[in-house]
Formats: sequence, structure tokens, C-alpha cells
Amino acid sequence: MSSHPTGTGSRRVVVTGAASGIGAALAARLVAAGHEVIGVDRAPATIPDGAVRVTCDLADPASVAAAVGEIDGIGAGPLHGLAAVAGVPGTAPPETVYAVNLLGLRRLTEALLPRLADGGAIVLLSSMAGYRGTATDEEAAALVALPDDVLAARLAALGLAGPEAYQLSKQLVQRYALDLAARLHPRAVRATSISPGPVQTPILADFRATMPSLDVAAELVGRHARPEEVAAVVEFALSPEASWLNGVDLRLDGGLTALRSTTATR
Repeated sequence: MSSHPTGTGSRRVVVTGAASGIGAALAARLVAAGHEVIGVDRAPATIPDGAVRVTCDLADPASVAAAVGEIDGIGAGPLHGLAAVAGVPGTAPPETVYAVNLLGLRRLTEALLPRLADGGAIVLLSSMAGYRGTATDEEAAALVALPDDVLAARLAALGLAGPEAYQLSKQLVQRYALDLAARLHPRAVRATSISPGPVQTPILADFRATMPSLDVAAELVGRHARPEEVAAVVEFALSPEASWLNGVDLRLDGGLTALRSTTATR
């Protein structure tokens, strides 16, 4: 992998879900570091100062297309990074979970690929819940290869809801990042996914409603993650310093996996 074309200088980065939680923390960090940040959110009023605000509902293909058009009119030159952070919990209807967490994420990412400089970086936010997805590796690869309309119909036919739909959506994000990394390797564009455990964000209560085990996780680790802790890792993954980080999923669980493993063997 080659270094980022802009070295350690200012970069143009799109951040979705930038109005709250991890996305807002990331946007604030990037602005503070001197980068040009385009914050994308369904309700963009609270996107941190210093970022350009763009309205987008990832569940609506027309809204995604409009947002891409707006991004085209902002600043000059190519993009250097995309952090797809926006997502909804399993308390949302399954069609919304799939539309936002997977289909909308993929639609926006694909639309921005021609606008991304060679040597750029993409970070897709998944979740530790993705490791509980029901698809085999082969099934996940086959699903991600489907066009949007066929994939939406196939997911609906599975009849999953609540945490099961959420888990599958995040499992497929992990697979999509893997495929992106291979496809974009000739352009030296890196793609990684990041899978946090529970994070203290405004939608934590929604996750708790469908995943009671979150409290058990906090007891084992000692607390939930702070948005800034996840944002710091995303910021690094977008940076030239992460030039050899590509095509993998990073588990950000504060040691939960290790603690569960050692507890189970005692």
C-alpha cells in the first residue's frame, strides 16, 4: 500500500452520522486537526462547528443522490476519506435497519468512490454484534454481491427483526469492507471496518432494549466505551499513519472478548 497522496497535510473527509455520538466526536477531532470535514446527517443542525453540514437520510436513495450532488459543490479537489458512521439500532423496523445500516451505507460509499483520491481511506462502522450475524461467510459474500433491490428483497424474505436484523446488517458491513479493500487495492484505497462494543451514545438505551447483555458487558469491562475513544481509532484508520491497515475488521470492545473467553475457561 502506498502512502496517502496528501501525506500528513489537510485532507477532505466525509463523515456520516456526524450530528451525534461517534460521528460527532470524529468530526470534531478532524476539524481540530485542521482537516476539511463534510458532515452528513439526517438532522445536521448539531454537526460540530467547523464542518460543512449536509442533510441526508440514508434510507432514501433520492436523499443520498441529493447529498452526493451537494458534496460535489463543496470545496475543490478530490475527497481523501470517508467514515460511514451513521446507523440505527435493532429497535427500528427491520427494513429501516437494512436500509440505513447496509443499503444506504453502500449506496453512498459507491457514489463517492469516483470522487475519492487514489491512496484514500474508507472506514465503515460495524459492531461487535456483527459477529453474531446468522450468515455463513459464503452467504455473506453472496448477499453483498447482490444489487440493492435484489438484496433488499432477499433480506426481507429472511424474516429477521430486532437484534437479529441488526446483527446481520453489521455482519454484512464487515463483509462489504473486505470486498471493498480487494476491489480498491489497485488504487491504493484502503477500506476497513470497525466494530465497537457498547458505546455511551444517545441510542444506547435503544440497544439495551433489544440486547440486555449490554449491561453484562459493562460489568465485565467496567464501563461502556466513550464516543471519543472510538472516534480516535477511526481517525487513525483514516490517516496516512495507518497505511498498512486494510481489509480487516477492528474489534473495539475494551477487552470484552478476552474477558469472556478467560471467564468461560475458569
